[in-house]
Amino acid sequence: MSIQRHTVDEIRARTDIVAVIGATVTLRRRGSSYVGLCPFHNEKSPSFNVVPSRQIYHCFGCGAGGDVFGFLQKTRGVSFVEAVKELAAQCGVLIEERPLSPAEKAVVSRRNDLYGAAEQACKYFENTLIVGRDGQAGRDYLKARGVTLDTARKYRLGFVPEGWNHLENHLRAEGFDGETLFKAGLVKKNERTNSTYDVFRARLIFPILDDRGRPVAFGGRVLPGADKEAPKYLNSPGTEIYEKSKVLYGLSFARNAVQRRDRLIVVEGYFDAVSLWQAGFEEAVAPCGTALTTEQLEAVRRLTTKVIALFDTDEAGIKAAMRALDLFLAAGVEAKRLDLPGAKDPDEFIQKFGASAFEERLEKTESLLELVIRRTIDREGSSSEGRGRTVEALAPTLRKLEGAARSSTITRLAGWTGIPEAQVEQLVGRPPRPVEVVESRPAWSPGGELGHLLWLVVHFPAQMRGVLDQVDPDLVTDRATARVAMGRLVEGEPLGEVLTWAQEEDPDLARILSRAAAKSDLYRLESVVHAARGILARMQLRQIDARILAINREIHRCETTGDKSSYQSLARELAGLYAQQAALKQTSARRAGPDDSRP
Repeated sequence: MSIQRHTVDEIRARTDIVAVIGATVTLRRRGSSYVGLCPFHNEKSPSFNVVPSRQIYHCFGCGAGGDVFGFLQKTRGVSFVEAVKELAAQCGVLIEERPLSPAEKAVVSRRNDLYGAAEQACKYFENTLIVGRDGQAGRDYLKARGVTLDTARKYRLGFVPEGWNHLENHLRAEGFDGETLFKAGLVKKNERTNSTYDVFRARLIFPILDDRGRPVAFGGRVLPGADKEAPKYLNSPGTEIYEKSKVLYGLSFARNAVQRRDRLIVVEGYFDAVSLWQAGFEEAVAPCGTALTTEQLEAVRRLTTKVIALFDTDEAGIKAAMRALDLFLAAGVEAKRLDLPGAKDPDEFIQKFGASAFEERLEKTESLLELVIRRTIDREGSSSEGRGRTVEALAPTLRKLEGAARSSTITRLAGWTGIPEAQVEQLVGRPPRPVEVVESRPAWSPGGELGHLLWLVVHFPAQMRGVLDQVDPDLVTDRATARVAMGRLVEGEPLGEVLTWAQEEDPDLARILSRAAAKSDLYRLESVVHAARGILARMQLRQIDARILAINREIHRCETTGDKSSYQSLARELAGLYAQQAALKQTSARRAGPDDSRP
């Protein structure tokens, strides 16, 4: 669909870009901007900037930049139109839509049906648990586990009684067809009898919400005393609206607490996350029936680089922690392991010892890296051969470390194994060379003067309009897209609109513009016009200098050949150029602002 420009501008103006991006990236105020860890590349020091006065974001590390619509497109994988519509709904702007094509209608209708079925299923489960006659078993179980109904309402917990088609019958009565229920992962088909049945039966239900707080899947916990053949937990299959490797249970509830406390607690089960939230540890999440994945940790890293992971204390839990270490290191996340003596999981620990005891344990976490090192040393033994095997086994992991973390770990490992530090360093090998981010080095990077002009146009378009109206656009740059962008900006078009256009037509230019917008202190308002005229004068001087050089060559040729007519014409032009050169040198000398810096 095509959305009118004035509508997009209104949505952009009404949207709080800091709030939108802050829901994904932990931001800290720095002057008139906000900074955080870039969600588009792995970094340890924040170089990602959000500039609310310009309604843009820019990363000085990888060059990513744009407006709020572009951010949603890159982080959510949605189209421009979907991003505009989502923000329009949030800020109350009505969008006039053209009729969709049949193919577009089919896609939108199918996804809406899946979201609708998941939402109605969630409501059915909730109502059954909270007020339903058939939900008493679920209420009793929650009470026995110490979970209040208020907490159940917060997490939208539910219950479904024993029976083959309770949910299916309810949803069909709500107007959903069997194909939709099948694609939503709510109903299965018995191929032998050609009959259908509910996926979730006689279970406590944990809805899994996406980053917009919409139910997209469910986890079901069987109650004690049920069929011993039934799995303890049952999870929704992957669907068009749900990829379990990308979702963390409870993250939509934990997001604010994670940003506030700058830490995230990863537990193994749904009940653990719910119990911790109820006890005041709102920053708890859990994988959705899988081991931690790279995609999940990437979502975590945007919020915090400090993760406390709770693995089971048995041997399987220790091995799971050791396997997870490489994922944490690759994601640039500082991982610690929490041990809970006297309890098999956080839920049981809090029931036995209380929230204050849990907080005390959080202060006694162990580095996951040190756990892996210690277990490897124990496994390989203290003989000289065993100590050598320890270093060899740990070398691939240590190679993932950088800088001070790498050096200090090698020093500690040398002390623990008794192997000289230089030898450990040799066995581990040279530090990995930094991976160059191709996007961070634009193929086109304008020279200092053009870069300054672009900065001035971005920050002071009204003042620059009169200046640029007096010069030949070809003097400024031969890059057509840059001329168009400057023209659109001085005509008053919003920067976000120009960035959206530039990202399609000239991504290098888009990066240059967003970088210029994120740098706020190059010139003051009172010096803009003088600075611009000085820059343009220097550009024109170079052009005149080149012409003077060419004319002098021609005059020399005329003197050799005796061409008096051409000689006189060239001499007149040369005199005029020298006069222009002198005037321009005076203008250039009065230029305000820095001489050599680039925006």
